[in-house]
Amino acid sequence: MGMDMDIENEIPAEQKYIQNVDNLVPRPDLAFDVLSMAHNANCSFSELAKKIEMDPNLTANMLRLANSAYFGHMRAINSVKDIIVRLGLETVKLLAITSASVGLMKSPQEAYNLEPGSLWYHSHASAVLSSVICQYAKYHDSGSIYTAALLHDIGKVLLNKPLQIAISNIKVKPKKKFSNLVELEYSLLQTNHAKVGKALLEKWGLPENISDPVGNHHLPEDMENADMGSRIVYLANFMVESIGIRSMSPENYAFNVQEFIEQNMILPDIPNFQANMEGIMSDFFTQFNETTNIC
Repeated sequence: MGMDMDIENEIPAEQKYIQNVDNLVPRPDLAFDVLSMAHNANCSFSELAKKIEMDPNLTANMLRLANSAYFGHMRAINSVKDIIVRLGLETVKLLAITSASVGLMKSPQEAYNLEPGSLWYHSHASAVLSSVICQYAKYHDSGSIYTAALLHDIGKVLLNKPLQIAISNIKVKPKKKFSNLVELEYSLLQTNHAKVGKALLEKWGLPENISDPVGNHHLPEDMENADMGSRIVYLANFMVESIGIRSMSPENYAFNVQEFIEQNMILPDIPNFQANMEGIMSDFFTQFNETTNIC
């Protein structure tokens, strides 16, 4: 009886890695406040501008992004109020979370063999590709999917040190070879970075339409029954990995549509994806290259 009670009360492994999380990964409070304010139908533009301007780094990054070719504006955007009035609240939300995430993910993640900036480039690429896929699929919640794709690997930031320690403590070379990263994480830490990322975002108060795709981005066997957001984030992450963006400079990026289809016969069902893959990838490369070095 006592043992059963202990099992029932045992917390999931991922919860262990988000305890005292604010000492490890400070919550981007200002960016989340901006997201919350921009969601409000009665949002005051002047109050929103004041909130953003409280953080000079956030303001500077948002202005750099807003003036990039990505947004296609001929006239320079010189103030936060310009961003809000000319680009709209949905764009403000994307600019805020993109700018805030840079500081979270530009550090090296040694356990994952990621050099400084690698995690950011991969995450940003996944977010941009998710957004393009949403546009072609005419999916209504593209802002949430962009955010989920941008933060899908944030669990690696929390698991980097524990995984380093676990690997260094291995005394005998394991007989089993791990076929992928998730298997290795489960073997050594009893959880994986996707689950830890989802738990972190839930702790930070982000809604399910953001946290669920983060938790599902490595589960292709569940894609048939997964929600559309999870399918899109999974696919964007998978495709960005196949391109090798984190390890190459933009001029070396390449993607062969026919080769990708032949090698990946089973893909999640997303409206207008396979028939428009050439256009999707062309739009993605253009948009990603326009924004990749701004933040």
